[in-house]
Amino acid sequence: MKYLKLFLIILMPAFALTFMLYSFAPVKVEKKSVEIPYGTPTTSIALLLYKENVLRNPLSFLSIHAVLRSRLEAGEYEFEGILYPWTVYKKISKGERKVYKVTIPEGSDLYDIAKILESQLICSSEDFLKYALSEETARKYSLKTKNMEGFLFPDTYFFSKNTHPVRVIHEMHQNFLKKTKELREKLSEKNMTLESWVIIASMIEKETSKPEERPLVSAVIHNRIKKGMKLQIDPTVIYALKRKGEWKGDLTLRHLREDDPYNTYYYYGLPPSPICNPGLESLKAALEPARVDYLYFVADGNGGHYFSRTLREHNRWVRVYRSVRE
Repeated sequence: MKYLKLFLIILMPAFALTFMLYSFAPVKVEKKSVEIPYGTPTTSIALLLYKENVLRNPLSFLSIHAVLRSRLEAGEYEFEGILYPWTVYKKISKGERKVYKVTIPEGSDLYDIAKILESQLICSSEDFLKYALSEETARKYSLKTKNMEGFLFPDTYFFSKNTHPVRVIHEMHQNFLKKTKELREKLSEKNMTLESWVIIASMIEKETSKPEERPLVSAVIHNRIKKGMKLQIDPTVIYALKRKGEWKGDLTLRHLREDDPYNTYYYYGLPPSPICNPGLESLKAALEPARVDYLYFVADGNGGHYFSRTLREHNRWVRVYRSVRE
């Protein structure tokens, strides 16, 4: 028994050393992608990497984490070649993820963005809207609106799969701040708040895609506000319906009469928040409306609009538009 204990005393450290050397030994990996969903516990990450043959033993990864305690980033990671546990850990802690090109068109609203992100597996539509529609998120960025609508810049981004929606929102809002810096510096001289500026720009964005018409649409909105008139912007009603999940692609007179804070046929003034995320041209037009006294506009049937100074003139153009449609 005495010799057995002595043997074990000598053998156990040797066994432990051998086990550690084995656990920390490198593995050779053919090109492989591993997706780590956001919210995955560290132990589960280690086991996932082990099952994917990126680690020889999950304990090596957990041992490194016990010492370094770095933040592990969710997403899709690509591994290839000779891999040591610490190089795998470093890659994930630094967030060196595989990224995908994601384009958000100008005029996209939060619901459009949510669909795009989900279709490319960046994050789920439900999770994105949970944070993007949150007043708490808006307050985090010192916004006076109840959500992030209008303040996520439409652009091309590079996101990893399984990116947390908070990170997506942050990157898109930081891009908004960067791209609008010079324009925002003019707000005080124009006597406009950040929120009212973006709200007007969002309506311009939704009303016309023609660059030459944007300052004219802006003029109509500004002129109607000055005169205390209802704005009567169709896209605000469409947005009200989208928020309630009732938009079916057809706007009716019944919709125009519905009591909704976003319905500018029902309420005076601006809607509570932007109705989409406008591009730079619409943001510029909101600051610099054309110097005209137009108060009305109606579609011309060819992608543009007829603009009018009087209701009589406007009604005449409405009849022209209806005849074109017929």
